[in-house]
Amino acid sequence: MTAEAQARRASVQKRLSALEDEIVRLRRELTTLGADQRLPGLYLTVEVAGATALLPVEAVLEVVRLVAIEPLPGSAPHVRGTMLYRGTPAVVVDLAALLGVRREPDLDAHLVICGGARMVAVLVDRVRDLIESPVLVDGSSSGDASLEWDRSGLLAGLCRTPEGVRPLLRTTALLSVPEGA
Repeated sequence: MTAEAQARRASVQKRLSALEDEIVRLRRELTTLGADQRLPGLYLTVEVAGATALLPVEAVLEVVRLVAIEPLPGSAPHVRGTMLYRGTPAVVVDLAALLGVRREPDLDAHLVICGGARMVAVLVDRVRDLIESPVLVDGSSSGDASLEWDRSGLLAGLCRTPEGVRPLLRTTALLSVPEGA
């Protein structure tokens, strides 16, 4: 990749991150406007290391079963390796590792394929369901539901779903895998 293409990619990623930061601020502002503020759109519920979270569907291309992953020597601990998705290389990011959990994924684990400046496959234990227009909340009933996600830097907000309060993940944080990682 040329220096110009790398600079352009970095610029796009920076602008995308700024937009997501603004979305997070707007979601927080929405929670101050009163109860039952619904977040528009569809959200995928993913489970990892015993915790669940929501991922905006607009970032998801497809969900596939776990496939062979080629290790990347010298990569960050959360970068599991690479895989081929429909002929295109994708970096596999282990969501459990981002939460500080070290484990071998089960054979029935899923890869959530996300598009962006770079193709990323997010390794999760399973995909549970789709939630439409969850209710955005400020905090959680127990006060600790989001702690592991807070530490990960992935938390964009909290949503109330029929199953309880779920963290909403920042997609740009998942998709920003350093070049060469």
